[in-house]
Amino acid sequence: MNILNQYKKLYIIAEIGVNHNGNLQTAYKLIDFAVKAGADCVKFQAFSANELSIKKFPKFEYQKNNINENQHDMLLRYELTENDFKKIKCYCDNRKIHFLATPFSEKWVNILYDLGVDLFKISSGSLNSKLLLSVIGSKKLPVILSTGMSNTKEIDEAIKILKQNGCLDISLLHCVSLYPTTKDQVNLFSISYLKEKYKLRVGFSDHTREVDIGGLSVAAGATIIEKHFTLNKKMKGPDHSMSLSPYQLKKYIEYAREVAVICGSKTKPILQEELIMKRNAQTSLVTKKKIKKGEIIVRENLIEKRPSLGISVDKINDIIGKCVNKDIEKDSYFRLEDIEF
Repeated sequence: MNILNQYKKLYIIAEIGVNHNGNLQTAYKLIDFAVKAGADCVKFQAFSANELSIKKFPKFEYQKNNINENQHDMLLRYELTENDFKKIKCYCDNRKIHFLATPFSEKWVNILYDLGVDLFKISSGSLNSKLLLSVIGSKKLPVILSTGMSNTKEIDEAIKILKQNGCLDISLLHCVSLYPTTKDQVNLFSISYLKEKYKLRVGFSDHTREVDIGGLSVAAGATIIEKHFTLNKKMKGPDHSMSLSPYQLKKYIEYAREVAVICGSKTKPILQEELIMKRNAQTSLVTKKKIKKGEIIVRENLIEKRPSLGISVDKINDIIGKCVNKDIEKDSYFRLEDIEF
């Protein structure tokens, strides 16, 4: 069973990513803050630097800082071992928060699967990786697929590969792979577009610096939100500056959940509390003059007025020409039982 089915309204992923800086104790602190903030899940990135990047590949522009190193060397500092992930998953289980990780190679897919994960997250950068998608699909676990940097043809192909290899439960995340993403780049209407096109659960991977975009994405139809956070924005590392502080994460989650409540469901129910208002605000047929017992009802003697406790206006043709079986005073509503049929 897909754990996401337990979260009909909203599933919130607090993205730790590499903001643990390769330190287990920092990872535990981040998990604790995610629990306090009310997140449903914490997500990490499972990779080996030697498998992910060639050694002379430079860092992305947003990753650059005062440290003189290439991307491979940077990634080496943020690696976690298989044993680290065992401890992290155990810690998450004890704190009663869902553990999730993004694998970047077949090796890490197998490690996470053996750890007992019940869900895989695929990064936007791996959407075109046929080998990785095939391996993940073969595990037959639910998948959350980020769609940054990808057009619909590429998304179609990724979904096809996952399904062909056995994955039948796929969720999509609208994502803009810019760090940070500015407000004019967010394009939240992509969420409803993806929902309509693919008929799948759709969420939003939020790379903005804003606290309110998550709530706005819920209003746009997102049922999953993923958001980076850190212990301190000034810590050295590629993602800290564009991540939320623990306090901001709490506000972010509170607002998103509030919007989920405000948005409600895609139905048009009448609330119990509305029924009293409906009775008083809507109208029924009322007499323009006193109608005596045995008198025939004519159209000219009726008018529409509040409240709706009497005969409904749409019944007027059913009672015209009928007799009343009691005196009905002027400016009074009357009921069907007052009429001889």
